[in-house]
Amino acid sequence: MSTGSNKDTVQQLAQLAYALSAEKDHDRLLEQIIAGCISLSNADGGSLYTVSDTDPNELEFRVLHNRSLALAQKPENLSSVLLRNADGQESKLVAVQTFLQQQTINVPDAYACDDYDFSGTLKFDEQLNYRSKSFLSVPLQDHEGEMIGVMQLINAQDEEGQIVPFSSEQEALIESLASMAATVLTKQKLIDAQRILFESFIKLIGRAIDHKSPVTGKHCEQVPEIAMLLAETVNRTDNGIYADVHWNDQQMYELKIAAWMHDCGKITTPEAIIDKATKLHTLVDRIALVEGRFRERKQQLEIALLRQLPSLSEADATAAQSAFKEQCAVLDEDLAFLQKANIGGEFMAPEAQARVVTIGEQCWTDVNGTERRMLSDDEIKNLCIPRGTLTEEERQIMRDHIKVTIDMLESLPYPRNLTNVPEIACNHHECMNGSGYPRGLNADQLSLRARIMCIADIFEALTSADRPYKQGMKLSQAMTIMGRMVEDDHLDADLFALFTHSGTYLEYAKRHMAERQIDEVDLANLPGLKAYA
Repeated sequence: MSTGSNKDTVQQLAQLAYALSAEKDHDRLLEQIIAGCISLSNADGGSLYTVSDTDPNELEFRVLHNRSLALAQKPENLSSVLLRNADGQESKLVAVQTFLQQQTINVPDAYACDDYDFSGTLKFDEQLNYRSKSFLSVPLQDHEGEMIGVMQLINAQDEEGQIVPFSSEQEALIESLASMAATVLTKQKLIDAQRILFESFIKLIGRAIDHKSPVTGKHCEQVPEIAMLLAETVNRTDNGIYADVHWNDQQMYELKIAAWMHDCGKITTPEAIIDKATKLHTLVDRIALVEGRFRERKQQLEIALLRQLPSLSEADATAAQSAFKEQCAVLDEDLAFLQKANIGGEFMAPEAQARVVTIGEQCWTDVNGTERRMLSDDEIKNLCIPRGTLTEEERQIMRDHIKVTIDMLESLPYPRNLTNVPEIACNHHECMNGSGYPRGLNADQLSLRARIMCIADIFEALTSADRPYKQGMKLSQAMTIMGRMVEDDHLDADLFALFTHSGTYLEYAKRHMAERQIDEVDLANLPGLKAYA
């Protein structure tokens, strides 16, 4: 090579080395390796094989480039190459022999070579009116000497564009490039493998929490989907206050990881509280004990009546029987009321709570002479829960999951691209006006991605069909509640407007909500909804 060409080669090598070290996408990395080697060797084309992840006896055809044929693609329709057939015989394909021998093979003219099987190449040439003549097949070995693939170049060209054999100088250069490429490929595969393991472990925790109880459904799995849909909508927005907001791939990945981990503290929440489907539920639903108590009370009244009847006149007996039926009817009404109260709901009126207390304080004496109450103090307390099925103490235990989440996530050492995971994940119960928990942060202290998490968490909770005391809300009802939360300065008004006007809420609903839940949302009268221009 001349001095000028040497300088060009050094410059191309430097550019390729930089490109390979900077590229993070595995497929694009493979393409850059082939494109760089074709350019440096002035070859007409090249291909790259890597060992199959599922079968070590296969080389997968990963990249195919050819300048004359204008090919630059991943060859989806080309099958893998077997190293050995079912009888254990080695394939004579030049790529396979390069792999098995772990050494470079330089073929000046494939049409005059009987050492290797070029039948597939000749068929390829015939179909495309091409002539694959000179071949340079180079092994790719990782830092431990393990074979990871083969790089193959075809048709070296001289300055006049004539096909010539690959020179020993080109061979040495491509071998050096192959060594560098193998190192980069190995590094990228290790990084990809670590990332996949990391993500799988995080999803494992999230799904473990979801599977811990049937009432949590797929919350940890679906909140990330809502969060990513809304974040992608922000990214696509080219007007309004989010016109200049654009998160790159790493920032979007950071949000996804945070969304998967947002409830990791629930792994410590007692199942008895997570699974509390009714107000009296502990290990079992204690409404059965209350029902038994009511049956016992009715039996006691019946026994008392039967004991009195022989000594009563006909008129008094009739009156006693009538009084007994009235008492039983009152007991039946009271029990039906308690059974309904036990289910829980969004609101329990004060007069209904007062009735629970009145019923509970009624006393009677059983057959053993022991004074009994219709309800214990703890049963009264639970049946008077005004909203949902949890007492304030139990609700606080549920809320404490976020404190555990904070402790867990803030204790981890994060790589630079994930340093914001705790802030995004741990603030999904905070409010814009500072009334949230556990830290009472206000709007100025919440990042935009943390505000997205607040909307995603609430929307999933409202629409989920597997909560213990309610069916999943209809879309219009859930959006109305969220609109009121915007009016109360709990949720970000601009994000809610974008969530609504963009149709992001409906896109998620069509994917995951039951058909009965998807009704029309009256946007013109939706609380808290402002125009988004």
